[in-house]
Amino acid sequence: MSINRNKGKEPDNFFNDHTEFIAATSGDSEGEIDLIWEPVKGTLTYVVQISAVHKDEEKWENVDVIDKSSYTVSKLKSRKEYNFRVAALTANGQGPWSEVVSKKAP
Repeated sequence: MSINRNKGKEPDNFFNDHTEFIAATSGDSEGEIDLIWEPVKGTLTYVVQISAVHKDEEKWENVDVIDKSSYTVSKLKSRKEYNFRVAALTANGQGPWSEVVSKKAP
């Protein structure tokens, strides 16, 4: 018989909180997109990824690793559409990716 000492708690490797809401808006300058998302409890940092919208493939690249729940992506090509996603990094590792949000750079 085993005793569950964490009764009422999730196991350490379980990500019950992940970035569920992410929004993208035009930044203050040409070629900028502002991202904002709901903070995830216990998060040390977030990984922000970008993928230019292509018809035939989706290639994700890391933009930055940050400790805030917002980020401005700059130096983007104007009038080009981009996809973004975010994942929380906790003491237990990386959580699942957020939903993908798309935005055309101004």
